[in-house]
Amino acid sequence: MSEPLASSFPATHRRSIAHLGAFPTLASNRLIGFIGSSMLGVFLPIFLYEFFDASLSFVLLWFAIDFLIKLPFYVPAARAFSRIGLVRSMMIGTLGMVLFYGVFFLLDKNISFHPFVLMAIGMFGLSLDSTFYWSPFHIDMAKFMDAKRRGIQLGAYYSLQQIMSVVTPLAAAFLIAHFGYRANFFAGLIISFLSIIPLFFVPERRVRYEFGYLESLRKLFSKKFRAMSFSMMALGAENIVASVVWPIFLFSLFRGSYLEVGGVTAAIIVISLVLEMVVGKETDRMRAGFMIKWGTWIYALGWVAKGIVSTLTGVFAASTFHSFSSIVVHTPLDALTYQQAADSGHYIDEYTVLREMSLGIGRVVMLLLLIPLTTSFSIGYAFFAAAVVSLGMNWLVQYHAQES
Repeated sequence: MSEPLASSFPATHRRSIAHLGAFPTLASNRLIGFIGSSMLGVFLPIFLYEFFDASLSFVLLWFAIDFLIKLPFYVPAARAFSRIGLVRSMMIGTLGMVLFYGVFFLLDKNISFHPFVLMAIGMFGLSLDSTFYWSPFHIDMAKFMDAKRRGIQLGAYYSLQQIMSVVTPLAAAFLIAHFGYRANFFAGLIISFLSIIPLFFVPERRVRYEFGYLESLRKLFSKKFRAMSFSMMALGAENIVASVVWPIFLFSLFRGSYLEVGGVTAAIIVISLVLEMVVGKETDRMRAGFMIKWGTWIYALGWVAKGIVSTLTGVFAASTFHSFSSIVVHTPLDALTYQQAADSGHYIDEYTVLREMSLGIGRVVMLLLLIPLTTSFSIGYAFFAAAVVSLGMNWLVQYHAQES
């Protein structure tokens, strides 16, 4: 249950970033953190792919274990941020990401620690980030956004992310090619740590997570939340293909050239950048559910196109089409998700935690399915699987209809 807003500090200087407002201040935290995470971005799966001697199955298993061990901690973390507040929880989560970058920096330096011990510590850091940061972040985002301009605000926010995404893959590729992965991990560590600064100026809010552990699991599949849960599972499942399998596919296609992977990634983002604001405006003018319903079919075709290409021209064309369709789907999808969270009233934290749990379940299930699929067939079949599950995002529209 939410409590009234209160300032993190009793007073601020008139030029302090706190005067930007709650939403821009919180968004600045995420945008700085986004720079750090996107410095690794497409290159973390590639790093693991090289670490495991070009075994896609081991990379998929690593991510499956990583997401699986997070699942039991969402509810305890929710109980924790109910006591300490959302801002402090986000700070803990951010320090978890700093820990991850730190141990992977050591992993690339070939120190005496067993690499699997360092990886386990890194997974612990990622667990802190996933369970302590993201639910509080989405709770505050849902509360701080203007209900009438949610699509425009998200469009502007994602456009800024896209602008940053043009530079970061190229910068990361340059660092890796000239100084190795350790330079990239170190850059991510510093930038992620700096992202804590805006959190000192975010208004502190208290929530009370009211579901017990077993009750949370039951609620996931209850009649009330089932459509939302399945939609988020589908989103998590297809997202894992985009974030893990696609970078390895590009790396294999370009025969190990980091600069080409970074260059193609940046070029695709440039093309799709202008579309972000347009879709954000249309989300406010049109029904988000309508855009999601038809956009998911176009988005699924984009995954099919990615599954059949094998040349640079084909990859560029398929990626551009898929990037456009992704914007058409994900901007209204996120707007609808935040709207539903805000409409949940004092159950906003429960809704958000269940959403994060559903995303995690979808990722784990997809990763475990991809191991035998990509072992028995080619990597392209992962994109066909993503096309099928992406249609499941339409369940969110059904959930919205039930709540309306």
